[in-house]
Amino acid sequence: MAKRASFPEYDLHERGATVDEALARLERIVSAARGGGPSAFAVITGYGSSGGTSMIKSAVISACRRYLRQNHIAGFLDGEFAGDIFSAQYQSFPAAARIPVAYKRSPNPGLVFICVGAR
Repeated sequence: MAKRASFPEYDLHERGATVDEALARLERIVSAARGGGPSAFAVITGYGSSGGTSMIKSAVISACRRYLRQNHIAGFLDGEFAGDIFSAQYQSFPAAARIPVAYKRSPNPGLVFICVGAR
């Protein structure tokens, strides 16, 4: 997927990254965002080579739940719900209105959207 200047994307599964490498990168990205980086962004997790759920995606979703409980992020949204504007997942995502239309028209289960604040 092409990068969108108005909505940053970070690839967590590039070059065969392991789950641990992806989670370490996610932690750095969230930390940088909390320190003044983009307040909302997407991470590319992939969606599994055999059509199942990616191990990286599952780990990222778990990490996002933990970050949310710890108040490190304001919310997250599985990319497959980006086009479902009436879903509870979409409605509860603090940066839902800032997700570019292209993502909403073509929801991608290989993405996770993360919001660290209201900036």
